[in-house]
Amino acid sequence: MPSFIINILLFLLVIGILTFVHELGHFLAAKAVGAKVFEFALGFGPKLISKKIGETEYSIRILPFGGYVKILGDGDPGKEEIKKEDKGRDLSKKPKWQQIIVMLAGVTMNIILGVTIYYIVLFSNGWELILNNEFADFKPIGARVTKVRDGDVEYSELIEDGQAKKAGMPEKGVIKSIDGKTVEFSDDVAKMLSGKKNKEVVLDVCVEEECNKYDVTTSDDGKIGIMLPPNFHISLSYLDNKVFAGFAHILNSFKLIFKKMGEMFSLARQTGDYSELSNSVSGPVGIYFVIDYFKQFGVIPFLGMIADLSMSLALINILPIPALDGGRVFILLLEWIIGKELDEKVESRIINISFIFLIILILFIIIKDIVNIDSIRNIFG
Repeated sequence: MPSFIINILLFLLVIGILTFVHELGHFLAAKAVGAKVFEFALGFGPKLISKKIGETEYSIRILPFGGYVKILGDGDPGKEEIKKEDKGRDLSKKPKWQQIIVMLAGVTMNIILGVTIYYIVLFSNGWELILNNEFADFKPIGARVTKVRDGDVEYSELIEDGQAKKAGMPEKGVIKSIDGKTVEFSDDVAKMLSGKKNKEVVLDVCVEEECNKYDVTTSDDGKIGIMLPPNFHISLSYLDNKVFAGFAHILNSFKLIFKKMGEMFSLARQTGDYSELSNSVSGPVGIYFVIDYFKQFGVIPFLGMIADLSMSLALINILPIPALDGGRVFILLLEWIIGKELDEKVESRIINISFIFLIILILFIIIKDIVNIDSIRNIFG
């Protein structure tokens, strides 16, 4: 079977799982508070499959992006559908706290899915995950970050006309020490040399079993002209906190995301170039390539990707935008505080306008992804 067909099937599977779990939350919460549920739908547009069980119709629709639960009192189900015996099952007539529970249930289910998968992933990886080396100074919640040495500090190439080449250092070798100080990690080299600009340093370099000392004069920026790949990885360990590891990892994932986004935004403000920040926001096209990338690593990493997407979906849905769950909760809280309902027409207009805005934004992101499809493909190539 061609790779792109497998990717599309996996894409539909992942989107289906995330949507089903989210809408199941709304469905179960609505049933729990006694509201009437007319329909539980996966997708939008014309129905492909539908079956009515009891009072609820369950359907799969032709457009596989998203879904919805049609609840009495949430939107306009049609007056002809409101029967006399259903008067007490109108969600809009329920106490505000019950309406808020129903609105937050989708996000809650996405978080529960994420937590459950994180426990599976962490257990499968010995309660340890590897972070990018740039997060060596990350301060996690309920976990430990440690720098783990993978081997010797071995440089792979000398830069032409660099100081190391001029000093006669071999093309490849292992740096044991600088000025008599042992070099344990590859990034120690830059730290040791940064304070010795335009100065002579002594490097103890070994090739196999033969070691020699080389006098090298550093450049104006404290470099000697070598290609030095990292000899370590950053470990995020939950070994001391297995019971709450899944929940702690959610917080750490958000911290890592906000940390990275903060750095990108700060850099964009300094340089005036917001292209990298813009390209960090992606839609279905980006998800397609993420799926294509992660499928090669096996079931556990693929599950981890689903957990990350589930948490991202929860984070987006909790935003205070009227068409999203967070915005609906914001309106309910506002009504609760002021002690009266907002005008139904005004509320409906606000939600519809924000929904149109969201659709336009999604279309814009999809178009952006298509225009930059080569760049996205290269990121996950």
